[in-house]
Amino acid sequence: MAFIEKDLPVKKLNPVALAEGNSKKPVYQMHKWWARRLGSVFRMLTLATFAQEDEPEVTLWHKFCNGADLQGKIVLDPFMGGGTTVVEALRLGCKVIGVDINPVAWFITKKEVEPVDLDALDAAFDALEQTVGRQIQAYYRTTCPRGHDADVMYYFWVKIAHCARCGAKVRLFPNYELSRRDHVNVCFCPACLQIIETAGYDPSTQCPDCGKVFDPRRGVSGRGVFRCPACGEHQKLLDAIACEGGALALELHALEAYCLECGRFFKRVDADDLARWELAKAEFERRKESLLFPRQAIPVEGRSDPRPVNHGYTHFWQMFNERQLLCLSMLLERILDIPVQNIRELMLLAFSDCLDANNMFCKYEIAWHKVSLFFGLHAYHPIERPAENNVWGTVFGRGTFTRCFEKVRRAKVYCQRPYERLVDLRGKRYTKWTGGERIAGYLVDSFDQLVATDQAVLLRCQSAEDLSFLPDQSVDAIITDPPYFDNVQYSELADFFYVWLRLALKDSYPWFQPELSGRPDEIVQNEKLGKTTAFFKEGLQRIFAACHRVLKDDGLLVFTFHHNQRWAWEGMAQLLLDAGFYVSATPVVRSEGKSGFHSSKGNIRYDCVLVCRKQPAPPTGWDWAALRERILEDAVRWTERTLESGMPVNEVDVFTIVMGKTVEHCTRALAGEGKLDVTLAEALREMEGLAGKVGEGYVAARGDSDWLEAKKVEQLSLFVLESVSRPGATAGLYL
Repeated sequence: MAFIEKDLPVKKLNPVALAEGNSKKPVYQMHKWWARRLGSVFRMLTLATFAQEDEPEVTLWHKFCNGADLQGKIVLDPFMGGGTTVVEALRLGCKVIGVDINPVAWFITKKEVEPVDLDALDAAFDALEQTVGRQIQAYYRTTCPRGHDADVMYYFWVKIAHCARCGAKVRLFPNYELSRRDHVNVCFCPACLQIIETAGYDPSTQCPDCGKVFDPRRGVSGRGVFRCPACGEHQKLLDAIACEGGALALELHALEAYCLECGRFFKRVDADDLARWELAKAEFERRKESLLFPRQAIPVEGRSDPRPVNHGYTHFWQMFNERQLLCLSMLLERILDIPVQNIRELMLLAFSDCLDANNMFCKYEIAWHKVSLFFGLHAYHPIERPAENNVWGTVFGRGTFTRCFEKVRRAKVYCQRPYERLVDLRGKRYTKWTGGERIAGYLVDSFDQLVATDQAVLLRCQSAEDLSFLPDQSVDAIITDPPYFDNVQYSELADFFYVWLRLALKDSYPWFQPELSGRPDEIVQNEKLGKTTAFFKEGLQRIFAACHRVLKDDGLLVFTFHHNQRWAWEGMAQLLLDAGFYVSATPVVRSEGKSGFHSSKGNIRYDCVLVCRKQPAPPTGWDWAALRERILEDAVRWTERTLESGMPVNEVDVFTIVMGKTVEHCTRALAGEGKLDVTLAEALREMEGLAGKVGEGYVAARGDSDWLEAKKVEQLSLFVLESVSRPGATAGLYL
């Protein structure tokens, strides 16, 4: 038995995972990827997978903190995504195989693990800065109020609609604020656009120029509806877009800049600023045919998210304005002139990452004085008041090419000397370097080369349904994070980056030759593409079957899973049984943290780690009544352990824990020729009801859906066990 089948040191690991969720390791900040799992969790999963059950927990934690060498164990991740398993297993001395069907995921992972000469990287950046950097900066200049030359950080735009009733031009401002910080509010007049500073929020702000009195926090647009200030008519935004016959026009109205002498400042755009914009537009139009930017249409057929198409955007390039397209094209062309492939590709990764903050779908965060990233949500979300970033960057600012290069460089420094951010008993965070570990992989093309090469990495951009390049029983462990049915539409999101990366990589890698990143055999649930739940299950079952073939008989398939619907747990359990696996353990660990998409209040904050072995399973000898009690006892134990680690637990978290434990014990009982006197579906349905009663009971007792105090656990345990024999019990009696 492996350590992970007996336990997982979550009391120490959960606080570390929470901290990493709020600030991920530098190597995982190199480029955006969605639903990226935590390095600290996958580091521990890898260690616990290869540790024996009799290893003391203190020894395992010592390896986590101080470094370990797993001596060439072969680890496969068939859904590598952003590369967490690949990076952490490589760091621990494993030979790693990573597979992903999405070319963007493949490229990100490739650049995470390839070592680089930092001096050569710095020299390449300096050359860019002295050439194209200066050219780009010329498009982001202004004059400060005292007459000094200054660098523009952000240009502020607003979409324009026309009232269907009276024909008036309507600036779609959701509010009129620019800054809400340090007891000084900065807003602008809705009539003349003059910038106004007030000592705090004033709901009756008066413009000193035109005399207009207005509330800075009450605009005319929001929640897909706008009000005409001329006639008062309320109208739907999508109706206005339909009337225009395409995306709404934009108007430049203000900027934020940085002056070496005066610091940061806001101002209403003046004639020189508008003239500079017109020059950029004219230059773009003059060079449009030769510029390097994507020309692909945004896919419409089978689209999961109707945006941005229903907002009038038909092509990817329309999500950028002319100045952005001009500057991004100039930068990309110069990057492609870098002669060393590894350096060129790292610069390309920084370029691709900066697209997230250099498009016209980004808004300005008035409380934080920085632009928000496009993919802060897993969606294409058009906004009415976009902020145009400085593509190259200045002293301050977020998401510029300079900042993205700094992230890449910081990541490569981290790879040379990786560390863990730990949390002591008082909750204080500190950094611990992990011995002589390094993140430096040498890419190979075949399994034979993998076996013969130290620190080897074999990366494949393809579906994991075909693992024919791996021999039977050749992999020591499979550690992964599979897609969760319809949770994330990866290719639909990744197309935003892919269409730009393709311009640079299509001649080097065949998987970048297609126009878009989506592939017919991508395993995802999307009814609009005809990819039904059945399609998803069949594809995933084929991948699990392929994994079963290449996994050694005594090896483990370990993956994280959570979902808030019972049918998804049932589907996953049946897939594993059909592929020849059973679940031998389900430890529960903190997921992405508050910054993660699935981790907001009321959503799932924990992953069940499904630890799977090849069938047959050891006989259990339990009927359903006995098995149900065992499931509840195990669920209570892991609820206790989660609370003891200082983490909150809510109704959805209890559901996750109970579903995971039900899948574990039922698949073990049903594996091979095993039988239960209930079906898998019936078992999960009954346990879902018990999980709901537990959640409702403690919420009613406490009146708070977010916390269950650790001191209540003993009473909760009594309720859970009592509910088996007395179904009418309520948790409030015990709590």
